[in-house]
Amino acid sequence: MIKVVSCFWNAENYIEKCINSVKNQTYKDFKMFLVDDVSTDKTVEIVKSVISGDERFVLIENKEKKYKLKNLDDLLMDESLFDDEDVIIELDGDDWLYNDTVLSFINDKYDKNKSLWLTNGSFIYSNGRFGFSNKANFKTVRSDTFVFSHLRTWKVHLWRNIEESSFIDVDGKYFKSAADVAFSFPMVEMCGERHYEFIPEILLVYNEENPYNDHKEGSCAGVNDQFRCANIIRNLPKYNPIK
Repeated sequence: MIKVVSCFWNAENYIEKCINSVKNQTYKDFKMFLVDDVSTDKTVEIVKSVISGDERFVLIENKEKKYKLKNLDDLLMDESLFDDEDVIIELDGDDWLYNDTVLSFINDKYDKNKSLWLTNGSFIYSNGRFGFSNKANFKTVRSDTFVFSHLRTWKVHLWRNIEESSFIDVDGKYFKSAADVAFSFPMVEMCGERHYEFIPEILLVYNEENPYNDHKEGSCAGVNDQFRCANIIRNLPKYNPIK
C-alpha cells in the first residue's frame, strides 16, 4: 500500500497545500500520516480542519520534540501501522506533490518491478528553478556531493534493516539535523544497483521559502548543526548491498 509520511513543525503557511496535493491525487488507495513536532503556531488547527472526515489521513501530535529522524523511525518501526511491503512516500509538511498523478506514477513503478525497494525522483523549487536531485552511486554515496533528494520513496522493510546506531549522535540521542543523509546512505548502499531506481520526472515542489528549512538560520537545531551531523554520518560504517 502507498503510505505518505509527512513530518513538520510550524508549517501553518504551507501545510494545507501539502495535504491537498495528496488529497487531490487521482490514485485514491493511500494513507497519509501527519506528524506534528510540537508546533507553536496554527499548524495543528489547520491540519485538523483540512483532513476532517477523511480516514485516509492520520494526525499524530507529539507531546515532546523528537525532530525528523526519530519521528520517522518511531513511525516506521510500528508494525501496527506499517507492513514491510508498504511503499513510503516522504513528503515534508512545507512541500507539495508536483501534480495529481504522482501517487499513481509511483505505484506503477513498484507494481511493475517487484525487485524495486528505493527511488528518488526530480523536483523543482517553488520559484520554478530545477532542483539538484540525481542518481546516487551506492559505492561512493558517502563521499559524493549529496544528490539523493526529493521525491524519495522506499519499501518499509528497507528502513527496518538500518541499524539504530546509524541514527545516533555522539550524545547518544538521534541526530537532530541531516536526517535525510542519515537514512539515505544506508538505504542506497543496501539496495545497490538491483533494488534502486532514479526517476528523472519531476515529482515534487520544494518550498525554498520556508525560513525553518534545515539549511537556514531559522531551523530548529541550527544550520551549523546540520553540517556537523552530516560530517559524522558520512564517517559511520557502510552497508553492504543486499542480494
